[in-house]
Amino acid sequence: MQPYTLEQNILEGEIEVKDLFKYISASAQDMEAYEIEKEIFKRVMQIGLTAMKGYFAVQGTGDIGENFKIDNEVILLKDNRKLYERDYFSIFGKVKVPRTCYRKEGHEGIMPLDAMVNFPERCYSYLLQELMDLCSIRESFEESSETLQKNLGLDIKKSRFETIGRESINSYDVFYQNKDIPASESEDDIQVVGFDGKGVPVIKSESAKLKGRLGKGEKRQKKKEAIVGVSYTTTQNERTSEEVALNLIYPEKAKEDEKDGEQKTAIKAQNIRRMASLERPKQEVMQEIIEDALKRIQGNNKKIVVVMDGALCLWNLVSLLLVGLKWVGILDIIHVSEYLWNVGNAMYGEKTLEAKKWVYDNLLLILKGNVYRVFLNLDKLLLSSNLKKSQIKSIMDATTYFENHYQWMRYDEYLRAGYPIGSGVVESTCSHTVKDRMEGTGRRWSIDGAESILLLRSVYTSGDWDEYWKTNRALIKSKLYKNVLDGIQYTDDYNMKKVANG
Repeated sequence: MQPYTLEQNILEGEIEVKDLFKYISASAQDMEAYEIEKEIFKRVMQIGLTAMKGYFAVQGTGDIGENFKIDNEVILLKDNRKLYERDYFSIFGKVKVPRTCYRKEGHEGIMPLDAMVNFPERCYSYLLQELMDLCSIRESFEESSETLQKNLGLDIKKSRFETIGRESINSYDVFYQNKDIPASESEDDIQVVGFDGKGVPVIKSESAKLKGRLGKGEKRQKKKEAIVGVSYTTTQNERTSEEVALNLIYPEKAKEDEKDGEQKTAIKAQNIRRMASLERPKQEVMQEIIEDALKRIQGNNKKIVVVMDGALCLWNLVSLLLVGLKWVGILDIIHVSEYLWNVGNAMYGEKTLEAKKWVYDNLLLILKGNVYRVFLNLDKLLLSSNLKKSQIKSIMDATTYFENHYQWMRYDEYLRAGYPIGSGVVESTCSHTVKDRMEGTGRRWSIDGAESILLLRSVYTSGDWDEYWKTNRALIKSKLYKNVLDGIQYTDDYNMKKVANG
C-alpha cells in the first residue's frame, strides 16, 4: 500500500466539494428539501472521509528513521519491504492506514504511527466508540445499530455495541479515584448520601445462579438487584412540621397558601455523583459513594446526612461504614407517610376525608418528634372491634416499620437543622439511571453486560461523560503505547498530568 499524499487528498476533496455544489445547482429545482438534505449529508460524509485521509497523509507513516530504541535497550530496525495496513473505522466510514513497521527477531513488530495518532486497540475510532456508547446507554443494542445505519450509513453489528461498552468502563475506577472534587463555590451547605436497590431482569442462565435450589411453591427469581448510590450537596432549608405535612397530605391547599404568601425558592441537589452497579458488592458501592462525600467535606466541620428508605440491610452497612464519623441518618418521609396511608385507607376507606385527616394528624405528630404518640394511636386502633385481617396487617406493618427505624425518625431536629428528609435524588436515580434502560419488553441481561451499561449511565447521569472519555483515551494511550512514546520522545499527557498534580 502506498502512503497518502496531502496534495492528492486536497485535490479529491476539492473535486468532491465542486461535485456537491454542481449536484445542488442541477437538482435543487426538482427535489424537496428532505431529499436534497439527505444527499448533501451523504456527500459531506464522503468529504469527511477524504479529509481523514488527508490527516493521515500529514501524519505520515510513522517513519522515524532506520531504527529506534525502546525500553532503553532494544533496538528495532525499519522493515523496508512494505507498509502495513490498518483499518480505521471512523464516523465517516472506513479508511486503510499505511504504517511503517520496526522489527527485531524474537520481538513483536511495532508501528510508531499507532502511538503518534493514538489509535484505539480496536478498529473503531474513539469518536465512533463514544457515539456507540451514547446510543447503547439510551436504547437497545439492536436499536443502536439501526440508529447509526439510518443516520450515518454505518454498518455495525449489534454485538459490537455490547463489546465496546464492556471495554469502555475499564477506566471507571481510575477516573473516579483521580477526579477533582467540585469547586467549593459550586457546592451547597449540606453533604448528603443515599442508597437504594433496583431490580434488573437477567437472562435464564444468570437467574439460575441467584438461588440454586427452590423450595416448594417458590418461583425462579427473574431479577437481580442493582445497588444505587448518590452523593450530592444541597441548601439548608428550614421549614415547619405543618408545612411539610400540608405539602404531603393536602398539596392543593399548600399551593393555595403559597400563592397567597411568599414564593419559595426551589431547593436543588448540586453536583450529584451517581453510581449503579449490578456486579459489585453493596458495601463496595456504598464505600465509594461515602468516600466521594468525605472528599467533599474535607477540611470543614460538616456532617454527612444519609437519607434512605427502610431497607435495614443498607442501614446496617451504612452504620458500619460510618463508624467514628459524624453523620445523621434520616428515614425517607415519603415511605413513612405511605405506611400511615395504608393504615388510614384500611380503617376509614380509600382516600376518604377521615383517612386523610387521620394520616395528617399522625404524620404531624411524627414530624414534631412525637413518634411514641403514633405508637399509642396504632395500639388504640388494634383494640377496635371487628377488625379485618387486612386492617390488622396494615397496623402491624406500620408499627413494625416505625419500631425498626425509630432512631432515624427525629424529624423535629432535622427540620430545625434544615436537612432534607426525602430520598427523591436516589429514587430518581433508580429510575433514570437503571429502570429507563434496563427494563422494557423482552429485555434480559447478562451480569457483565448490564454492569457496563449501568456504569456508563452512571458516568453520563453524573455529568462526567466528556471528562471521562478524555481520561479514558489518555489511559488507553498510556497502556498501549507507553514504551513506544518514550522511544520516540512523545509526551504521555496523562502521566505528565499525574506527576504535575503530585
